[in-house]
Amino acid sequence: MLTCSKGPSIYPIMFAAVAGKSLKTVARYHAERGMKLGVLELLLASQTVWGTFESQVLLRRFTLSGAHLFLLWCLSPLGGQASLRILETAMASQTAVGDPVLYLPTGGMSYHAIANDILMTGDAATPLAAINSLYSANLLAPASVKTSAVDTWGNIKVPRLSTVSAKSESTGHWKTVPELTSADNYTSLSGLPLAGLARKSQIFQEFTFEYAYMDLDCPEPAYNMSQRDPRFVQQLGLIWSPNNKSVFINEDKHTKTSFFLDTHTPMTEGRMSNIFLDQNQTTLTDTSLQFPRNLLFGSQYSGSDSKAYSVLMRNCTVKLKYVEVKAGCTEDGCRATALRPSTKYSDRNPNLTPLEYLVMSYHFMQDFPLATGSIHMGDTSPTEFYIKGASMPFGTATAGLPDMEDISNDLFATRMGSLMNTYFQLSLAPLAYTDDLPAPNDSIWKSSNLSITTSTELYDELRAPPYLPLYSNTTITATTEVYKCNYLWFAFLLVSSCILLLLGSAGTALSHLCHAPDMMGYVSSFTYNNPYMSVPSGGESLGAMERARLLRDVKVKIGDARVNDEVGHVVFATLNRADSIGDLSLKKHYR
Repeated sequence: MLTCSKGPSIYPIMFAAVAGKSLKTVARYHAERGMKLGVLELLLASQTVWGTFESQVLLRRFTLSGAHLFLLWCLSPLGGQASLRILETAMASQTAVGDPVLYLPTGGMSYHAIANDILMTGDAATPLAAINSLYSANLLAPASVKTSAVDTWGNIKVPRLSTVSAKSESTGHWKTVPELTSADNYTSLSGLPLAGLARKSQIFQEFTFEYAYMDLDCPEPAYNMSQRDPRFVQQLGLIWSPNNKSVFINEDKHTKTSFFLDTHTPMTEGRMSNIFLDQNQTTLTDTSLQFPRNLLFGSQYSGSDSKAYSVLMRNCTVKLKYVEVKAGCTEDGCRATALRPSTKYSDRNPNLTPLEYLVMSYHFMQDFPLATGSIHMGDTSPTEFYIKGASMPFGTATAGLPDMEDISNDLFATRMGSLMNTYFQLSLAPLAYTDDLPAPNDSIWKSSNLSITTSTELYDELRAPPYLPLYSNTTITATTEVYKCNYLWFAFLLVSSCILLLLGSAGTALSHLCHAPDMMGYVSSFTYNNPYMSVPSGGESLGAMERARLLRDVKVKIGDARVNDEVGHVVFATLNRADSIGDLSLKKHYR
């Protein structure tokens, strides 16, 4: 490239040297054999692009020879620019199989993942505090993060399947995820932890992974019921009906919340055991597996009027949706680029979710309402503020937000489902979200390699992996900057150089055929046989430059040889003549 950068300066100089000398030789050769003066003048004047054009203007005649000479000299700047532009940079890509990524299994994809869920192990204070802190951090995130493709820590968020057209759900083809502008377009506020992401310059990493999320449906309208109504207790289900204490206040833990969750669907062994199994002829005819789990939501009215003891109730159902996600990573980050319904888990029963486990449901429905902490009497949980549409659920600028009963069923199901998925997903591996995960080849993952697939081998608890992963192959596309030839400019340079070579060869050959001295186009040419030049006789066979070298110290002048006459005579003469040579004047005529 350094050599090419000098081309616009060097090439025109070389072109002028070769072409100018050759054209003078051509003119001398034809002058010996007889040629029109106009053509000779044109050949001698054609030392530059402008000189060629100007000479035709001054001669007041545009000829074919002049056009050819003009085109010839146009090759000089074209060749100079071609030498600079013949090489240009381009981006070349090379694709190869990369190291796998390790991702957190969700939903019914892994029994071991659910078995190690914090909510399955009881109210462990430290892990539960981590889950609640991460959940609150997701609610506290600015709107730009909530609507972005990744969460606060750069984990990839998965869009809802409804964000792509229904065509992809029926055909199974990949459907590109459009530009998303709302947090409601994502299944969760938190992304999915993945180990082995390549966020490097000029590297594009592409991979797919399976994902499952809970999808709520609330077909029935919300209704109000007083806590003092005896029928209120009858509305409660498996989680709260055996508990004689208030659904909003836990006197033992000294906590209070503004909403509760409950379920009525029986938790049977059949429903639990089939979460991780594909459906078959037997399960497809089992009526106990053909309906989704119901979810009862109750929100306490926070006012001080006649509704002070009113509870807004919603009956919803929850299903599990399995999707396959295509994602890409660059230096700037990662994002989900395409979705389609999962083919690997297409035979799983969508009516069965991890909430089929009594322990899971019990801790989830008791801990989730308190995820943002206990509230004071009359306050509203930040979780409910988010469902209402608050941009900052923990803030005080909540005036003008709609009441919970004014939230449409579809909007409630979307936002409540997103928050439930956030909390449940965080409970699977709370320590995997904010820390840099070990590389896929790290020995910490070694003990978990078979745990999910074929083995029940326990991993080393002293050096446990962040989670028991699933693996996905990746494709790495490395982009590098390379030089490539611009063939258009190469053609200009090739044509210009070939013509210059031919012209130079012709000039060299003709110089050996010329017998006359090289006297055209030089100042010293005016000294040949000039009676007004006082120089030694002889030397007419010398070339102009040889003659100039001998006469270099002689002083010459263009002047008037007939100073005293009315009409002067312009001559090229020496200054040491006996008769004086006068100066030229605008007031005098000359011949």
